Amino acid sequence: MKLPCEVVRDLLPLYTENMISPESRRLTEEHLAGCASCRALSEEMGIKNPDVQFRMDTAQEFVKYEKKKKHKLAWTIAGITAAAVAGVFILNFVFILGVVGLILIDGAMAKVKVDTDPSHYSRYIGEDAEKEYRNKLAMDESIFPKEITPDMDVVDYKMVYYNPWDPQYLSYLTVTYSPSDYETELDRLEGCGIAPYIGNYSVTGFSGTDDPIAMVADDYHGFVYAIHTPGKDNTITYVELLFCNYSYDIKYNKYIPSEYLPLGFNATSNNPYRKLKMKE
Repeated sequence: MKLPCEVVRDLLPLYTENMISPESRRLTEEHLAGCASCRALSEEMGIKNPDVQFRMDTAQEFVKYEKKKKHKLAWTIAGITAAAVAGVFILNFVFILGVVGLILIDGAMAKVKVDTDPSHYSRYIGEDAEKEYRNKLAMDESIFPKEITPDMDVVDYKMVYYNPWDPQYLSYLTVTYSPSDYETELDRLEGCGIAPYIGNYSVTGFSGTDDPIAMVADDYHGFVYAIHTPGKDNTITYVELLFCNYSYDIKYNKYIPSEYLPLGFNATSNNPYRKLKMKE
């Protein structure tokens, strides 16, 4: 587009004061390059710098241009900001999905810790246990022996710990005692009492016996108990099954012999007891 002389002469005051838009400047300079008359007027104005009263409509057009430019810049900044916020949200969402995915993968973020060394017993039981084992969901562990002594014949031992969101514990200790020590331990355990437990997690009792020797039961967190070990004389098995939200997040059956579990015990994620409790 070429500007006529009349328009260029109206623009010259703004052009001289550098108050013209880049596009108007380009068109004005193209016109001046080919119009000696307007060029001479421009040079005269530039040298003498006269006090020229420019046209109001031209000034208004310049103001409109500046407003439009600022408006466009504001929209550009808003667009960049929105894109940055969306990007941060997406990154956080992807990160959360990644963490959840890793937690769901056994052995990734949350590992199932298993220890079968009875010499480590004091790490997991009692007031002097390591921090994450010191207060197992506020359950009473006094059924378990305070320590393993040299005169105790440890037949079997395992501690399982898992903490994806909430801590979960599964442990058992099987000990064969001398006849006298066996009677002494029975007396101690009978003093611990047997809490009501039938019905919790579908439990109906224990194999080969009507009741355990001792039992601590919680309708939310599970059980701590001692039983006569099936098929073994003078032998006691101590067990704790502790978890949250009415179920284990691990396949507990693969970590403990079935004969150590109460009959009917079901702490899987879809167990009937959990469904009942969640409706209450």
